[in-house]
Amino acid sequence: MPSVYLEDLTWDEAEAAFRQIATVLLPVGAILKEHGPHLPLKTDYLLARDLARRVAQQAEVIVCPPLTFGYYPAFVHFPGSTSLSADTFREIIVQIVESLARNGAQRFVVLNTGVSTTGPLTVAANNLASRGIVIALANILDLGRAADAVLESRIGSHANEHETSMVLAIDASVVRADKLAAEIQPWMTEMRQPVRQAGPLLRQPGRAGVFCPSGVIGDPTRATAEKGEAILSAMAADVARFCGEWRAV
Repeated sequence: MPSVYLEDLTWDEAEAAFRQIATVLLPVGAILKEHGPHLPLKTDYLLARDLARRVAQQAEVIVCPPLTFGYYPAFVHFPGSTSLSADTFREIIVQIVESLARNGAQRFVVLNTGVSTTGPLTVAANNLASRGIVIALANILDLGRAADAVLESRIGSHANEHETSMVLAIDASVVRADKLAAEIQPWMTEMRQPVRQAGPLLRQPGRAGVFCPSGVIGDPTRATAEKGEAILSAMAADVARFCGEWRAV
């Protein structure tokens, strides 16, 4: 049976799909979260939706609509950015998965395009697993490593070469090319160190957090659609491969 999108089905079609397709794919991608002056607030949503589409083309899954609000405390000082509490976000995930499990869904892969969301999602998944629900997490930082060689800059983690390249591959029309600019603050060069100052990104210095007035962490000027296509393809292949192997177990 080919992959299906849950929101397109009637309830009886959904019931049949849960019997025939073992894996439910739940993408998580913020629709209101700053990504510098050159990328739209919906960047993570675009990534989650596109990756889910690519996975569905390669593996047999039931695709849920992306969960568009979550735990993103680092960006709250930038207009338009939203964040739920970690507890609220965790409980939303638990209740969505439990609802679908009661309907007959057999197992779940959460496709996580965030970073701060990883902690609450891990706790949620552990809680669900303890209740007998079969669930796995696909975290964006762990995906697509086969395409690492296409990147020129190793500094940065947000609205940078990596993320901007993916958006260019998905829809270049949403990228404000005239506003592409690198931001390399001293603390960014230390991001690989085991200890780093915590707190949100700050538009103005002098408060608890890290100074990052543009909201960009890295150098998006090096981004290209070709790099983005390689990254997205590698990420989707990782998730699809897991779904296929999981199905065979």
